[in-house]
Amino acid sequence: TAIAFANGRWQVTCGTDTYSAKSLINSAGAWADEIATLAGVTTVGLTACRRSMARVPAPDGLDVSNWPLILGAGETWYAKPDAGCLLISPADEEPVPPQDAWAEDLTLAEGIARYEAVAREPVKRMLSNWAGLRTFAPDRALVIGEAPGTPGFFWMAGQGGYGFQTAPAAARLLAAHVLGQPSELDKATVAALSPARFNDQTNSGR
Repeated sequence: TAIAFANGRWQVTCGTDTYSAKSLINSAGAWADEIATLAGVTTVGLTACRRSMARVPAPDGLDVSNWPLILGAGETWYAKPDAGCLLISPADEEPVPPQDAWAEDLTLAEGIARYEAVAREPVKRMLSNWAGLRTFAPDRALVIGEAPGTPGFFWMAGQGGYGFQTAPAAARLLAAHVLGQPSELDKATVAALSPARFNDQTNSGR
């Protein structure tokens, strides 16, 4: 795979196929910095962190469909309903290289133990488990906008654990950037999410 900018257009080569466009949107999640490197664009310093989940039966056969999100003190674990069952997470945030993540047994056991410490009924079995990557910029805010000094290369990264919640507004902001239109968000918010903020910090010595 190769990415190049020539004659005012981005060219992405995958195997024997080459795709060309005026704009390139980098929405590669945990791999977004690696895509930037391929394109010769300055990275923003993203960190991928593993988050593990265990799916268990509802305690004592209860209807948990209307249960709220339950957070442990200090957010050391949480549980929430999921299709008649419970999802339990140790709220882990382990930095890892970009990868197809998996949940480790010990991490899952820690999360379930923290839940059981306040639950009336212990977890008798696990139905399934998985892990995903939550990717953060150094300041833990989203990165949305055109790369400084790199026309047509747009970032959409660093959603952390809030990709679903922020998706509608983030998508509208990105569309405004790509189309060269004003955003419905105030200028301070747009600047706070722009990848240019990292250049500003470097230039100011912060």
